[in-house]
Amino acid sequence: MNQPAFLGGMTLIQIGTIIDDRYEILKEIGRGGMSVVYLAMDNRLNKSLVVKDIRKRSNSNNELLINSLVVEANMLKKLDHGSLPKIYDIIESEGDIYVVMDYIEGESLKERLKRDGKIPAKEVIEWAKQLSDVLGYLHTRKPYPIIYRDMKPDNVMLTPEGKIKLIDFGIAREFKTENLSDTTNLGTKGYAAPEQISGRQTDAKTDIYSLGITLYHLVTGKNLSEPPFEIRPIREWDPSLPEGLEHIIKKCTQAEPEKRYQNCEELSYDLEHINRLTKGYKNMLIKKLAMFLVPAVLFLGFSTTSALGYKGMKNEQFQDYMNLVNQASIALMDGEQTEAIKLLESATRVDKGRPEAYINLLDLYINRNQTDEGLAKLESYIQDEYGGVHKNDDVLFKMGMTYFDVKRDYNNALKYFQQVDEKERPDVKYYKSLATTMGSLNVDYTKFAGDLQEFHEYNDGLANDSKKIDNYNSLANIYISYKSQIPDANTQAIEIVQKAKEVLAKLENEQLQFKYEMEFEQKLAQAYYSRGVNSEDKATARGDFEQAIEHYNNLLDLNVADQEDVYVKIGVIYQEMGEFSRAVEHFRNTALKKFPDSIDAHVKFGNLLLDIEQNKEEGKRTYAEAKKVYEKAGSLPGAKDDEGYKKLTRRMENLNIL
Repeated sequence: MNQPAFLGGMTLIQIGTIIDDRYEILKEIGRGGMSVVYLAMDNRLNKSLVVKDIRKRSNSNNELLINSLVVEANMLKKLDHGSLPKIYDIIESEGDIYVVMDYIEGESLKERLKRDGKIPAKEVIEWAKQLSDVLGYLHTRKPYPIIYRDMKPDNVMLTPEGKIKLIDFGIAREFKTENLSDTTNLGTKGYAAPEQISGRQTDAKTDIYSLGITLYHLVTGKNLSEPPFEIRPIREWDPSLPEGLEHIIKKCTQAEPEKRYQNCEELSYDLEHINRLTKGYKNMLIKKLAMFLVPAVLFLGFSTTSALGYKGMKNEQFQDYMNLVNQASIALMDGEQTEAIKLLESATRVDKGRPEAYINLLDLYINRNQTDEGLAKLESYIQDEYGGVHKNDDVLFKMGMTYFDVKRDYNNALKYFQQVDEKERPDVKYYKSLATTMGSLNVDYTKFAGDLQEFHEYNDGLANDSKKIDNYNSLANIYISYKSQIPDANTQAIEIVQKAKEVLAKLENEQLQFKYEMEFEQKLAQAYYSRGVNSEDKATARGDFEQAIEHYNNLLDLNVADQEDVYVKIGVIYQEMGEFSRAVEHFRNTALKKFPDSIDAHVKFGNLLLDIEQNKEEGKRTYAEAKKVYEKAGSLPGAKDDEGYKKLTRRMENLNIL
């Protein structure tokens, strides 16, 4: 082994040194106060890695920093996320600790800022999504969340593929609620949150603050360590910057933690729906909320509330209740989901017997993809007989419908439907019959289809209101779910959704329109696609496929959450239509450009390319592009466990391509 060199009191590893008979030092690539980072070669795997050499100097007063570097290594070794470097080995020797980890090719965002001055908003938003995702991963570790505590451009690497990697975990910590304050307040001036600087307890909201400052620096080029030493609305620096991004940064960087995003899930939601965070969009929402808000306000002018059937109810109590429910709706419009929950819970305490707050609360949890948590909350109210809610037909029916439509748990749905008074909700008898059938192991599909038709005809005869639309929506869900068992189920679903849209148009209720607009587009896209796949007539199938593409494009215009799935589905439909050139163009120039790390898009594109070559004469086939797409898919995190990728691998092997 070569002799070490010395520089500034720090012993350096000579180039060519082999650590642990395996890792050959190639060159120094960075250093900090207590560590030196080297590019190394794993001679067993023939792979470039990084070796971080942590010095255990007994005469140093920097024991805290040394310990933090060791903590970083041990913490990272337990983690598995595509945006985090992977730790392969921790080697202790006399005087040194060697940490072997991924070599991340690329540049830091600090280097990118230095070169470009500021970064286009479109890129910053994409990076923000990735950073929010990895921070959310850290914050949800068990048994203790991990708080990163040093988010800044220096600690974010950008790979040549445009992927974000979070590095330098030297001051991260596991969050334990019993700790009233942190033992250290290490951080970076200009990026650290106020509570971190003052040594108070740090949590997920601390990282969200620092992320907001990082986004501010990236998009404006302004560092808070430099004049004017304050955060200003980003569009004061550049009016062309997105209004939604300004809203997100402002909310992230609130001085008081409770005014920030409460978790990365909320932040990620806003980043995915950033176009909705504009004054124009909010004005549209206010207009939609007006259908709900104005009648409640007008009602406050009456001296009695007997018309609502609440004897002895004080006007002041009703005013307080409706104010809270309305404030919750406005908070939700502003993206303040946690605040909306608090307001609705307060409303249930002001008037325990009214159903609106309970129903809105459950809807809020459903929209947050936390249906189980919402059901559990309402079930606790019902079990405790809180405010007589266990006898409230509207709440019980809502519970049944949530199990029926959202959870597809028909036995629990039936349990709640059976508690609803049919005189108050006549349609519940149909739901009881359907839940009984759908919860059974042996379904008589002829009778089932008859029951659905009977419910359909009953609903056609109802007055045009929100309940009628709700019932149409449920019927469409059932037909789509049972399209393989019920004849012409897709056609039935399409006709029912069209009827529902006609009722919506007649009601001119923007709030209902907003509620169902995306859901109906989703159902129509699914039903047209499924009907096209199962059609024996090519012309009819083509018409259905074109309709499906139109509705999937409508979903993209509405900023649907699962855009990756929609883009992939459109490519698949072009392939089903036999439009191979359009399918190739769509995958190559649209789907994969928007989602370069989508395993599903690569797998579907790979299969498409194989299909195209298989349709050629044997001597004219070339699989070069298909193999390239396959190899790219295999390099993506999680590919080896993806069933679609495994099937593509077997297909490539059977064709002797690999």
